[in-house]
Amino acid sequence: MHSRWFRFADLSAGTFHDMLHLRQSVLVVEQASPFPDLDGRDPVARHLALYDGDAPMPVGYARIFGPDAETGATSFGRLAVAPAWRGKALGRRLVAECLERLAQEWPQHDVLISAQLYLESFYGGFGFRRVSEIYDDVGIDHIDMRLSR
Repeated sequence: MHSRWFRFADLSAGTFHDMLHLRQSVLVVEQASPFPDLDGRDPVARHLALYDGDAPMPVGYARIFGPDAETGATSFGRLAVAPAWRGKALGRRLVAECLERLAQEWPQHDVLISAQLYLESFYGGFGFRRVSEIYDDVGIDHIDMRLSR
C-alpha cells in the first residue's frame, strides 16, 4: 500500500477520473446521497490517493485545503475507502496523512472539518472536538469539528 499526493494541475484526466469514480461510488451511490460531489473546489485542493501496489485504481481518497479566508482554518474532506478495503484502518491512514500534510504546510492553523455525526468519536480520536450543533447536509446529519493547533 502506498500513498501519493497530487495538485490538481498535475492530475491526468485518467487519474482524476479514477478518483472521482471512487468518490461517486462511496459518497453518492453507497450513501444514497444525490448531491453535487463536483463542488468546484477540486482545482484548489490537494488530492491524496492510496494505491495497492501497481493497481491503477485508488482504494482510498481524501482532499485537503489551505487556510479558509473566513475561518483561517485548514480543512480536509471527501474521505472515501473502497468497500473491499474497509476494516484495514485505511480511513485512519487517510486522516493521519491529511493531518500530517496540513501540519507541514500550515502549522499555525487549526483544522476545521464537516463530519458525519456517526464519525464524531472517530475524529475525536485524532483530537477533534465538536464546535457546532447537528445540521443536515444533503440528507445526512453532520457536525463541525475543530482540531486546535
